[in-house]
Amino acid sequence: DKWTYPPFSAHMDEKGDIYARGAQDMKCVAIQYLEAIRRLKASGKTFKRTIHISFVPDEEIGGFYGMKTFVKTDDFKALNIGFGLDEGCPSTEESFNLFYGEKTTWGFWIRCPGQPGHGSLLLPNNAGEKMRFMIDRLMDIRKEEAEKLENGSVKIGDVLSVNMTQFK
Repeated sequence: DKWTYPPFSAHMDEKGDIYARGAQDMKCVAIQYLEAIRRLKASGKTFKRTIHISFVPDEEIGGFYGMKTFVKTDDFKALNIGFGLDEGCPSTEESFNLFYGEKTTWGFWIRCPGQPGHGSLLLPNNAGEKMRFMIDRLMDIRKEEAEKLENGSVKIGDVLSVNMTQFK
């Protein structure tokens, strides 16, 4: 109910901006790639190798059913890939940064054993205290990175994203 235009309509306004709820992350960068290739093709530019574009799912959760599965196929091997470009970061300016590295997911488990509890006692050195310490440290790092973005000292691709996704 907070959409300016119906979310699945892909409404294009008078400036050419498209408003839509989509199933693809970083649609703006995908459109930039497609438009760059369209312009190169329209200008008659040719390349020594074929340019392939792939859109695959689930990169935010490790790519297990997307790219990781695709690269194991004969179809992928037949493409004879020379190099690949990831989604990168969007830019509202006429230029954008190229990155030669990649962020990666660091999944890890933190085990916090402690003294067994008792219903009538507040025992020290318990698992809850240890877990709170670890969560506080991680959230402190997250806050520091968010403050860098808020004060404009860095752009979104220059921060460490700290997202606690599970607590068991």
